[in-house]
Amino acid sequence: MTLTAKLLGDCSPYIYNLVYDIDVRLLFIECLENPSDSEPTLRIVFPDIVVYSETNQSDALDDELMDDLVSMDWSGDNKIAILTCKKEILLELTGQPFSEKIS
Repeated sequence: MTLTAKLLGDCSPYIYNLVYDIDVRLLFIECLENPSDSEPTLRIVFPDIVVYSETNQSDALDDELMDDLVSMDWSGDNKIAILTCKKEILLELTGQPFSEKIS
């Protein structure tokens, strides 16, 4: 099972909110069930981040469009690469990523 399948499950890849909190070293991505939803249904959490880098995609679509998760994969020991339509995020973390339903 891929990391994307494990964390996203049957939720859609539409990103409602993506926030990196440098003070607590945590990244979370909230996803919508479908693009017309007004409230997220799933939160993916990456805790205990020791290295964070973000690069905008050079061919990113219009900023007014909703972003989508393309993939989340382990790229080495404790390293994860997250690719969205608009950016690439590279993480090194000591915690384990998890997802939780938002009610």
